[in-house]
Amino acid sequence: MTSYIDTSPKTRSIDVLLFDDVNLLDVSGPVQAFDTARVNGNRRYDIRYVSLNGRPVRAGCGLRMVPDAALSSESTNDDLLIPGGAGINALIPNSTVCEIVANHLERKPNGRVISICSGALLLAAAGVLDGRLATTHWSRLADIKTYDRVLWDLDQISTAQDRVFTSAGVTTGIDLALSIIRADCGASVALAVARELVVQLRRTGGQSQYAIHLAGQFTKDDALTRLIEQVVAEPYLDWSLDALADTAGMNPRTLSRHFKRDLQENPAQFVERVRVDHARGLMADKLSLKQVARLSGFGDLQRMRRAFQRRYGINVSDYLNTFVE
Repeated sequence: MTSYIDTSPKTRSIDVLLFDDVNLLDVSGPVQAFDTARVNGNRRYDIRYVSLNGRPVRAGCGLRMVPDAALSSESTNDDLLIPGGAGINALIPNSTVCEIVANHLERKPNGRVISICSGALLLAAAGVLDGRLATTHWSRLADIKTYDRVLWDLDQISTAQDRVFTSAGVTTGIDLALSIIRADCGASVALAVARELVVQLRRTGGQSQYAIHLAGQFTKDDALTRLIEQVVAEPYLDWSLDALADTAGMNPRTLSRHFKRDLQENPAQFVERVRVDHARGLMADKLSLKQVARLSGFGDLQRMRRAFQRRYGINVSDYLNTFVE
C-alpha cells in the first residue's frame, strides 16, 4: 500500500460534498481538523462546501447547511471529500455524481479523493476503489458485497492508496484527517491539531478493538467490564482461563458462562481476538513479527501465525502483503 504525500508549501483546496441526510460528524470532524492546521501561522487548507445543485441541504440530525457552490466537474479545487450518512444511498445511482467522482483523480494529477464512513460506497460505485484497499463503517458489511473488486477491510481505521483515502466512519474521519495533515505538514503540525481538538494523534488497533471496548461497557456486571478493559489495555499479560477468572473474582465456569452470555464467545476466543487486533496495530508501526508476537501476548511467532489463520484464513505474510505497507 502506498500513500500520496503532498510536500508542496501551498494551501490545498478541498471540496466537501453536502447532501440531505449527511452525517454531520462526518463533515465537521475532518473539516475542523483541516481548518485548525497552520504552517508558520498560515492556514494550510481552504475548505469549500458543495451540494448537488448548490442549494441548501439538511443533515441527518436536522441541521440546515448552505453550500458555497454546486458540485461540478469543472472545479479547480485539489481534493474532493465525500462524507457518509444515510443519504449516501440516494447518491449512488446518480450517474452524474459518480462520473465527477470517478474523473477527479484523472483531472487532478495531484488531487485526492477522500471518503468518510459510508462515503466509501459512492467511491466504490464510481469505480475509484477497484483494486484498492478500502474501509467503511462496520454496519455497511452487507452493502459492500456489491463491490467485489474492492479490497475491503472493515477493521481498518483508515486506508491510503494511490491518492485515495477512506475511513471507518464518524470520529475516525478525524483520524484520517490527522494522518493527511501529518503527511502534508509534518508531525509537529498534526500534533498541534490533535492537542487543539483533544484527540489522539494516532489510534492503534481497528474497528473491532472499539467494538470490544463497547461490549465491555454494556455487559451486565461490572467485574466483567473491568476484566475486558484490562485485557484490551494489557493483552501481553498471562490471560489463561484461571488468570481471567481470578482477576474477575469468579470461578472459571461462571466466567465462561458470562462471556457466552454477553460476548457470544468463550474467554480464550475473546483473548485471541484482542491479541490479533493489537498485533495488527503493531504491524502498522513496522515492528518485527517477533516483537509483534511478544508485545501482543502471543509469546511466540508460531502461536500468532495460527491465530491469524483461524481469524482470517490467511497466514501472517499474506496479511502483511495485502493490508500493510
